[in-house]
Amino acid sequence: MNDPALPQGAIRLHLRTPTLPPATATNTLILGGSRLVVIEPAAPHARERERLDNTLAKLAAEGRTVVAVLLTHHHVDHVGYAEPLAQRLGVPIVAHAETAARVGFTVDRLWRGGESWDLGEGFVVQGVFTPGHAPGHLVYFERKTGLAYAGDMVAAEGSILIDPDDDGDMKAYLTSLATLKSLGARALVPSHGKVLHDADAVVDHYVAHRMAREAKVIAGLDDGPATMDDLLARVYADTPKVLWPLAARSLEAHLRKLEGEGRIVRDDVLITRLDG
Repeated sequence: MNDPALPQGAIRLHLRTPTLPPATATNTLILGGSRLVVIEPAAPHARERERLDNTLAKLAAEGRTVVAVLLTHHHVDHVGYAEPLAQRLGVPIVAHAETAARVGFTVDRLWRGGESWDLGEGFVVQGVFTPGHAPGHLVYFERKTGLAYAGDMVAAEGSILIDPDDDGDMKAYLTSLATLKSLGARALVPSHGKVLHDADAVVDHYVAHRMAREAKVIAGLDDGPATMDDLLARVYADTPKVLWPLAARSLEAHLRKLEGEGRIVRDDVLITRLDG
């Protein structure tokens, strides 16, 4: 039952969900000692839900009890089984208020900062506010194992989209990456893909990638003002054109960050660089 990539006390189920390709599934993490939390029970499909139910039944037979369902954020590939599972187990759903405002079910307890869950045998899970990908995004860090459920802060399959049309915020996301690194986690469980070891190196890679893309945005304006379409072609020349609609959202996130920092200005047509 235990994933060899995870420490004792943590069980990861990679359950099929309607997520963005190339990812096909979302990780559900069961974590704790005699008391357990279920993080991100996302699967909407009956067979996948049954896999989670069977695992929890085995743990219940060992005398281990689920005390809460924890959500990272509101996206559809992260919440699909939260309400039915919590109702069946008779436990609360916990999430940030920004997440609660965006899901179609009741969040029983709002995360307000500083909350942690004593799960017995030395396991303690704390929620950490990490907005950017989503305004209510939380990471869950377990102190004994040094394991962090990172949600959509990082990914081992696909990439992380910062979409301003869905309240994504690039500046907040970069700040949250620094927050994630400050935890000193030994390993990260992303919502999508395998467990990521050497957590600091993973976070550093994500920061470097975003800053390199931002540098391309600035360089794309070296020769003067540009339209959004022209800048997209310059900045994402290394990206297949079929992905440019998603890239355009990421570009918009970078532009809003740069605009807020006073490094560019925009009118209805042109983007103009101010710094340098």
